[in-house]
Amino acid sequence: MVQPDSAFQAVERPKLYTSVVEQILAKIRAGHFPPGSALPAERTLAGQLQVSRGSLREALRVLEHAGVLDIRTGSGAYVASEGGSSATVLRARAAAIGEHSPLDLIVARAAIEPVCAEHAALSHHPTDLAALEASVEEQARATAAGEDVSESDLAFHLAVAAASRNSVLLAQQRTLVELMHEQTWSELKHRSRSREHAAEEYLSHHRLVLDAIRARDARRARQLMAMHMSAVETALLAELEHRGSFPGNER
Repeated sequence: MVQPDSAFQAVERPKLYTSVVEQILAKIRAGHFPPGSALPAERTLAGQLQVSRGSLREALRVLEHAGVLDIRTGSGAYVASEGGSSATVLRARAAAIGEHSPLDLIVARAAIEPVCAEHAALSHHPTDLAALEASVEEQARATAAGEDVSESDLAFHLAVAAASRNSVLLAQQRTLVELMHEQTWSELKHRSRSREHAAEEYLSHHRLVLDAIRARDARRARQLMAMHMSAVETALLAELEHRGSFPGNER
């Protein structure tokens, strides 16, 4: 049974698409529509939001793709079993502004970057080591000064891919680096890196990976990069659960 305060409100035109997604997510997160429950009929929902049914359908498709809703032809839209989880909501909010979920991005990084590190250990040239060392030195300087280390962090990961001497891996890593400039990733990563000793921990990980690459220890390089990716994922999840809010949603 729908609770009295679960009625939707008309959305502002300048933020029409995002507002539809946000309102539905907010109602789900507030418990008005628990897993398995149905949203109001499309006509009713469009009327409450004061949007066209076409605009509503686009928002519902985003929520379905993100795993928030289960849309059943001829029956309606139902909240999925994990529809209100932090990871699912983050994916939907990122998609609503044309970006990618940081948690999806870290999955892709965990698949590619350990392989880059492994091949960097096997195939690097002296110039590759120089680039890796320079990025670590800059990260160490910025960390000690309390400055933003985002760019030196990304430079290290790109240098690892370049050191693999595999053009396909490098192209994939460049794509990942481009995605890591998205606002949703940047804000969540900055918040997770701001926790005590996090910047120092990540710098230590990079130094270990560099040492393994320098020693041409492919197995260790791969393992260390996988460990680093796991630590980053854990920190991102902890930040989501601790703050109870999402990048871009505080403004």
